[in-house]
Amino acid sequence: MNWIRTSHIVHSNGESETTYEAAGTELKIESRKRAIPHANRSGSWMHTTYFLIRPDGTETEHYSLTRAKEAAENER
Repeated sequence: MNWIRTSHIVHSNGESETTYEAAGTELKIESRKRAIPHANRSGSWMHTTYFLIRPDGTETEHYSLTRAKEAAENER
């Protein structure tokens, strides 16, 4: 599949969302980078997860872009 980055949004706290769409299909992958508060001190750390979004609106979470793309390939 050929993936095209269609949007990238960065928030003031450093969190971001990036959307990729597969050419010729209605599948999308959304990268969501979130600030996770530290447990024992102030501040936060960034964690990114990838969501495969199907045309019916259901999503599955993956911990790497490669795994999300593999899951999309299996959807075809």
